[in-house]
Amino acid sequence: MEDLRKLVQIVTNRGQKAHPLIETKNKNAAKETDLFLRIKRGQLQTDEDAAAALYKCKPDDPRLKMLKSRLRKKLLNHLFFLDFSDSRLKVSVRYEQECLTLLHQGRTLMNEGEHRISAKLLQNALKLAIEAEFTAIIISCLELLLINYSLTVKSNLYYKTKKTLEHYRKLAAFEHEAEDLYYTAKLEQNKSILAKREFLPKLQKSLARLKELWEATQSANIFEYFYILDITKQELYGNFTEILKITTTSEKLLQEGKINKKRFDVRYNIFITVYAYLRVKDYQSGLAFAEANLNAFNRSTNNWFAFMENYMLLAMHAGKYDLAVKIFEDVSGNSFFKKIRENAKERWTLYSSYLYFVNPTKNLLRQSSYKQLISSIPEYSKDKQGFNVAIMVLQFLYHVRAKDTDVLGYLIESLKKYAGRHLRDNFSKRSLYFFKLLVVVVNANLDYQEALKKGKTFYDRLQDTPEPGDAFAEIEIIPYEQLWAILLNILQELEQ
Repeated sequence: MEDLRKLVQIVTNRGQKAHPLIETKNKNAAKETDLFLRIKRGQLQTDEDAAAALYKCKPDDPRLKMLKSRLRKKLLNHLFFLDFSDSRLKVSVRYEQECLTLLHQGRTLMNEGEHRISAKLLQNALKLAIEAEFTAIIISCLELLLINYSLTVKSNLYYKTKKTLEHYRKLAAFEHEAEDLYYTAKLEQNKSILAKREFLPKLQKSLARLKELWEATQSANIFEYFYILDITKQELYGNFTEILKITTTSEKLLQEGKINKKRFDVRYNIFITVYAYLRVKDYQSGLAFAEANLNAFNRSTNNWFAFMENYMLLAMHAGKYDLAVKIFEDVSGNSFFKKIRENAKERWTLYSSYLYFVNPTKNLLRQSSYKQLISSIPEYSKDKQGFNVAIMVLQFLYHVRAKDTDVLGYLIESLKKYAGRHLRDNFSKRSLYFFKLLVVVVNANLDYQEALKKGKTFYDRLQDTPEPGDAFAEIEIIPYEQLWAILLNILQELEQ
C-alpha cells in the first residue's frame, strides 16, 4: 500500500489538468475527438476538407491550426498505451516495448525522488532486457541503477552493477561496429543496380567481419546483422542453395538455444526458405514447406500476402494450376486484399492473367474480363527490371493464340526496342534469348515446325543460362522453358 500511496500522490501532483488522451466514447465529444473520428472514417483527406467541415473557414485559419496541434499531442500520448501483444508483430517488438515502458517509468520515478520503487522497475526492465539481449536498454538500466545505488548508499550493489556495466559497454562497442557495417551495406543495396554490383566485394569483407564479431560475442544483435546480410549476398549472387543452408542452420541453432528465441524472426526464416525453394526449382519441397507453414502468418498482414505470392509462384512453376487457382481465390477473397499496396495488387493481377492464360477456368475469370485485363495491363516504363518483360510476353502469347498478326508485328518491334535498351547486361540474358524465340515465331509466320527448328539454338542457350540473382532478375511468372512449350502447343493447335 505504501507504493500505491506514493504513486497516487505523484499522479495527483503531476497530473495534467486537461485530459491528455482522446475521448472516443464521450457523447459530448470535444473538437479534437470530432476531428479524430472524421479522419478515422476517411471523411477528411486534406486541410481544406477539415476547414470546411469543422469551421467553414480556410485551411490557414488559426482555429484549425490549434485544433490539429492539440490532436497531434493527444495522439502522441496514446503511443504510451499501444497494444504490442499482437501476434502480427515481430516477436522482439513486444519485449522491447515492455523494456522501454519499464525504463521510462523507472526514470520518471527517479526524477521524483522515489528511488525504491524506481529500483524495482529498473531491475525488472534489466532482467527482461538481458533475456532479450537489448544491449542499449541494458546499459540505460544499469546506468540509472548505478545512480540509484549511489544516492541510496548501496555500496555492494553499486560496485557489482559498475562491473556489469563495463562488460556491456565493451559489448556495445562491438555491436556498434557491426551496426555500422550492416547499415552501410543496406544503404548501398538501396542504390542502383550498378552500385549494388560494385559493392559486392565490400559486402563480402563486411560479412567476414560480422561473422568474426558474432563468434567472439554470441550477440543476438550481431547475429541478426550477419544473418540478413549473408542472405542478401547469396541472393545477389543467385546462390539460393546457400540460402537454404543458412535458413536450415539458423533453425537448428534456434532449436539448440544458440540463437535467442526472443530476437530471431522465425517468420522471415520461413518466408525466405519458401522463396529459396522457388529459385532452386525444388517445387515439391517448396510446396510442402509452404503448406506446412501457412498458419505462421496472420492473414491481415502484408507478410501473409508476400508469403502467398511465393506460394502462388511455386504452384505455377510446378504446373499445378488448380492449386494456383485455389491460392489466388484465397488471396483475392481475403477482406484485407483491398488494403495492400497498389504495386502488390498489380502483381496479383499479372499472376492471375498468366494463370487464366494457361488454365482458363470459370472460377478464375470470365473471358470478357480477361480480354479487358490483357488490353489494360499497365506499362511499367519506370521499372526496367520489374514487370515490363512479363507484361510484353503475356501480351505476345495472347495475340499469338488469337492470330493477330498485325498486332504481333507491332509487339516484335517493341520487343526489339526494349531488348536493345534494357537487355544488354548478363543478368538479362534469359529474357533476351526468350525475346529472340518470340521473334522466331513471328518470322516463321506462326508455323510450328519452322519455329521449332529455327528456335532450337536460342532455346538451348536459354536452358544453359541460369537465372540471375534477385536484384537483377526480371520476373518469370512461369519459367521461360515452360512458356516456350506452351507457345509451341499453341502453334500446333492453330495449324489443326
